Amino acid sequence: LTALSSDVQPRSDRPRTALPYMSRRQHPPCERPRTLGATRRFRLAAVAASVLLASALRASCWAGPQAPPRREFLLSASAAAASALLPLPGGGVYAAADPSFLEGIRWDEPKRRKTGLRELAEEFTRAFQRSQWGVNGRVQPQFFADDFVFKDPDVSTDGLRAYAKGTGTVLSGCRADAVDVQLMEPDSFAIKWRIEGTANVPFPGLFIKPYFVTSTFVVNSDGLVASERDSFSIPSWDILLSAFAPWLPFLAPSEPPVLSPYA
Repeated sequence: LTALSSDVQPRSDRPRTALPYMSRRQHPPCERPRTLGATRRFRLAAVAASVLLASALRASCWAGPQAPPRREFLLSASAAAASALLPLPGGGVYAAADPSFLEGIRWDEPKRRKTGLRELAEEFTRAFQRSQWGVNGRVQPQFFADDFVFKDPDVSTDGLRAYAKGTGTVLSGCRADAVDVQLMEPDSFAIKWRIEGTANVPFPGLFIKPYFVTSTFVVNSDGLVASERDSFSIPSWDILLSAFAPWLPFLAPSEPPVLSPYA
């Protein structure tokens, strides 16, 4: 025992071997911490809350007083989150467009006389391009039936006034350029158009990545447009994420500028 103990050096007397310094970059991936910094967590939370808010507010601008419960929940929950993460000057969450633009619409103008589908589609597309009602809401009632209905991947409306108000409130900072119109016998036609500009929700000036919209219009027996159904060239989540986090690599590219042949 004495011999063995004499060979064992006290801890303080043992020779120390200097370990090589390893920077954080040199650590193997399995040894590096996998935690998000506070700034990055905040940014991700802000983006998520803002996307929810934008989706809910866009839907609520078209929805009437009978909004579905899910839509009301999204609006209240995301508004609370975004107001905490992204407070705006003056304490507001978002600012909507001035609805006074509806006052300039001639709601009682005579309806357009019935013509063939091709003539209607051509005249309708040129009016759509000239007035820009697809984004500013300044519709020409002469083309539309009184019970006109609208639907796109996110919202739906009943009545021309509701459509005009919702469109102008959300998209008045945008531009629409019609690039093509196709007849779809016997009673419908489709306009393909490019949208670009800025939205008014959840705050004015929110960038919208340019993309294409295909609007399909159904004509009733009186030769008036009774319904519109829109489809987008990219998913709605791509549109929203591109407004808040355009650097994400999986997002679709912007559509290049076009020159409308109907201008």
